[in-house]
Amino acid sequence: MDRKRVPGPELSVAPLVEYPVDHKRWTPYGETRHDAKRQPEDMRPIYLKTGLINQANGSAYIELEKTKLACGVYGPRPIKRTGQGFSGKGVLNCEIKFATFSCAKRRSNMRDPQEKELSLIVTQALTPAVRLELLPKSAIDVYITVLESDGWGSCLSAAITCASAALAHAGIEMLDLVAGCSASYISNVPESSSSSTSGSSSIPPQIYMDADLEEEKYEQGAIVLAYMPSLNEVTHVLQSGKAESTTISQSVEHCVEACNKIYAVMHHALLESINESKNNSL
Repeated sequence: MDRKRVPGPELSVAPLVEYPVDHKRWTPYGETRHDAKRQPEDMRPIYLKTGLINQANGSAYIELEKTKLACGVYGPRPIKRTGQGFSGKGVLNCEIKFATFSCAKRRSNMRDPQEKELSLIVTQALTPAVRLELLPKSAIDVYITVLESDGWGSCLSAAITCASAALAHAGIEMLDLVAGCSASYISNVPESSSSSTSGSSSIPPQIYMDADLEEEKYEQGAIVLAYMPSLNEVTHVLQSGKAESTTISQSVEHCVEACNKIYAVMHHALLESINESKNNSL
């Protein structure tokens, strides 16, 4: 017996999950999405709040139904590097960590390759917007914690949006806010029927904006876009899977339109934080 571990009960019973009698597993071959209230071009409702972490210089919390993230920004603070020369530009460090309870399968406390990859993507998406040339020999540390994940693309785009809002809340000088959005390519034709029916294989896939975890199981490809709406510039594009050029161009247009809507939410959240700070100072 391992006394260092907390012993569990001798007898355990699996939880009973009751579904309706007519319950059917969702497939993309029907007429509606997994969330029947949303159309393919619709995104999930966004809740964004800044200033929730008092110990950080800037912070933000974002929620898209089952996707929940919190971000804290620390700095700018001096870099302590021994044996290196003068650095004329600052350094932006982004780190994403999944909570152990954030996914259906329990995550490890140690950083895995997926977290390192997502951290690098967020850094590449935010670096063009931050004026690091004004912060020589300084570092800005951005820590993002995923509290609940409902899809890889949704989690990554929400991390970019949340980190950008937290940087703005910290007073870091930026060229523009960076909004993130994702789109998935999902075929509405089953593979069996597409192989048997002539010409059906040429049917382009449906573009689902902000796909959730159930919809991502059927995706043929996906795209994540980071965009600065005021400057009309794209800071990062991540394309996975195979798709036609027309499908990719349409998904980029949809993502740009969605980023403009997300930008309005970010702008409103930052204005609310400014008004709250003014009211608290009075």
